[in-house]
Amino acid sequence: MALALSFHREKNLPQAEELYRAVLSLVPNHADANHNLGAIAVECGQFLAAVPFFQAALQANPKNRQYWVSLVDALMQARENELAANILEDARRAGLAPAAVGEMVERLVNTAVHAAWQSKPVQGRLPPQSQIREITRLFDEQRFEEVLTLGRKMTRQYPQCAMGWKSLSAALMRLDRSDEAIEPMRRALALHPGDVDMLSNYGLARSVKGDMVQAEVLLRCAVRHAPKFKQGWFNLAIVMRAQARLQDAEKAYLSCMDAGGEESRALLNLAILLGEMNRFTEAEARARRSIELEPTQAQAHVSLGMLLKDQGRLPEAMEVLRHALEVDPKDQAAHSCLLFVSNCIPDMDPLVRYAAYQRFNEHFGKPYRGHWRSHTNVREPGRRLRVGYVAPVFRTHACRPFLMPLLEHHSHDRVELFAYSGLYELEDDVTDHYRTLFEHWIDTRQMSDDELADRIRADGIDILVDIAGQTKGHRLGAFARKPAPVSLHWLDSGYTTGLTAIDYYLTDAVTVPPGYERLFSETPWRLPHTALVYRANPDAGEVSELPALAQGCVTFGSLTRAVRLNERVIRAWAELLKRVPHSRLELNSGNFSQANEQEQWWQRFEALGIARERVVMGFDSPPWNVLRRIDIALDCFPQNSGTTLMESLYMGLPFVSLAGTPSMGTLGASVLAAVGRPEWIAHSEAEYVDKLVALASDLPRLADVRRRLRLQMQTSALMDEPGFARDVEDAYDQMFARWCATSQ
Repeated sequence: MALALSFHREKNLPQAEELYRAVLSLVPNHADANHNLGAIAVECGQFLAAVPFFQAALQANPKNRQYWVSLVDALMQARENELAANILEDARRAGLAPAAVGEMVERLVNTAVHAAWQSKPVQGRLPPQSQIREITRLFDEQRFEEVLTLGRKMTRQYPQCAMGWKSLSAALMRLDRSDEAIEPMRRALALHPGDVDMLSNYGLARSVKGDMVQAEVLLRCAVRHAPKFKQGWFNLAIVMRAQARLQDAEKAYLSCMDAGGEESRALLNLAILLGEMNRFTEAEARARRSIELEPTQAQAHVSLGMLLKDQGRLPEAMEVLRHALEVDPKDQAAHSCLLFVSNCIPDMDPLVRYAAYQRFNEHFGKPYRGHWRSHTNVREPGRRLRVGYVAPVFRTHACRPFLMPLLEHHSHDRVELFAYSGLYELEDDVTDHYRTLFEHWIDTRQMSDDELADRIRADGIDILVDIAGQTKGHRLGAFARKPAPVSLHWLDSGYTTGLTAIDYYLTDAVTVPPGYERLFSETPWRLPHTALVYRANPDAGEVSELPALAQGCVTFGSLTRAVRLNERVIRAWAELLKRVPHSRLELNSGNFSQANEQEQWWQRFEALGIARERVVMGFDSPPWNVLRRIDIALDCFPQNSGTTLMESLYMGLPFVSLAGTPSMGTLGASVLAAVGRPEWIAHSEAEYVDKLVALASDLPRLADVRRRLRLQMQTSALMDEPGFARDVEDAYDQMFARWCATSQ
């Protein structure tokens, strides 16, 4: 191989090729030898001949960026642009860097633009003007079913007229039948390749199918031909945002407004985008301007409320979200966001908070109770159960360290697994792994709640598990229709769903102690050991020595979001810094990454007598090196932190948790109990601060805790993956047996 590389560098291609083939005779799947044989074929102008070699290299090592680039480049040079786009889509999903994807898309666009503008529209027989006026009128009056009828007639009579196909596809899109709209769009574009409206609509439709590369090519063709095409820029921004190419999405939204002036819809989407980029001050201004232009737009009020939440301005956020519900009392997102923020308000009576969940049920649960149908599932306790997991995403997500271990350790002799995947975000390589864990994978993106409930019923699901709760992309509307005999909520939102249609809340005795059932719409089902299991990230690395030993001062730290930092938490942390001389606090998450936001938080600590030099803020991802420079992690209240608590423990950082109201206020206590550290659970703010001061006051003991904590965690119930899976399956069996015992 070394000799082959030497000849290759010297441009002695025949000798290099002979040696690469010699390597493959010994190691047929040698990735670099295959790749370099493909490179030689490209250098010789044999582009299609190079493709099998690049494919073999990728099969051996699909994570190599250069292999993807070489394959796509060879296909583009062979003028196989559609195939190149499809392969580039595979590369994007496999993790090819966005910049590399963007560069290749630009080359595809150049080729596509040239081809589109060189092609003249097909001149076929046109329908009579009366028919054109009629279909236009029906579309303007939003009578889309009638547009379908007339459009189909027009395409039969005048198949070479693009307008019939265009009208047919547009009506199908308006009726949320995007799958059916694809073919009419293709036909329309074949007849008129330069139609910017069709390029834009087809691009958006391809994005809904997950074909982001093709979508971007089509949309960039549209705006390249018509730079002032407002809708084209708007759709392109949507596609860029869906790929997490946020800077490109921002440019597209700005181009949209440059083309058509300020518009409430574009301003709102830009505000949401800027929030995702942690530029909350700018985002807030855009959201407020959107509301000025369209005051009755509930979604804009919801977005403003969540932007205020991300700045830790909780009373303002609650006020804005309540106003959103005044604008539209039936807006599900407004209800869910209000419920989320209410769990972070420290002085809210738990019964008042739960009443808000009951109001959600009044609007979105009870109206369907009269339509419930009996279930025909075989009532046979102990049989293999059909279990469905419903989630907005099965991909890289905060739920992954908890959900993946359960799915991997399920006994397929006891359960048959169904995934009902929302995928409001893009698939990735983690999605590919999730797919291997289910016998059945159902894409629910295009399903209404009624359709999803019907599908679940048709699949004969015995146990239906909600993973989302009151979080983005939930499908609680389907659960409200009672499609399975047994349903439960577990994991993501950390509290009740509010729906009385859901039977159980999967938890443990520390998270929901006996006596708190009145705060749940579901019946708490307590697992014997822990409410969840945690799988550590393999990239975390080793535990470091205690930083305070070298630095001479203690560093407290939190990786939590700003929404959890209410005035009582800040006051407690300020008191802690005062009582531990020379100590400092590090806040590290996206909410603290921008200078404007940092200034707001410094001012809050300064108002409590803490100099800004003692509070360090920023954002590092992944978090492992941040945790290596922190001595003691800080939990929040009344809503405890989540995944970051597990990550902190795994890196040797103790924390104290103030046990509050179940269940968002008892997660930290549950984790500490499961790992065998109940002495770090506090029951008052004074005890919370006292326990932290005690930890910080004995550095030799703290250093010993750091060295031992990971092993203690690994040998606890918190990381017993097979044991947790058996506990959950036992619970499913018992839940189903209880249903079997009910009267039919």
